[in-house]
Amino acid sequence: MIAQWERSAVALKAEQLLALSIKLGVTVDVLVGRSEPTKRGTGPVGKARHVFERVSQLPRATQQRILANVEDALTAYEVRKAG
Repeated sequence: MIAQWERSAVALKAEQLLALSIKLGVTVDVLVGRSEPTKRGTGPVGKARHVFERVSQLPRATQQRILANVEDALTAYEVRKAG
């Protein structure tokens, strides 16, 4: 049946699209060519994300120095907050 759909223009019924999406493990939006909304990750957002993307382009030794500074600042913040 799928081969027939691929060979000729066919209007699928809603229930056929739904069944096909379930079998393929994708959303109906994907089947009809719409992209899925971007899922929010657990990483930084906004300016922090932009800065860390820039840092990721630097040489490894430079990245390590920057991360050491960030970790020191975080530790100092946590100590002030706790105390």
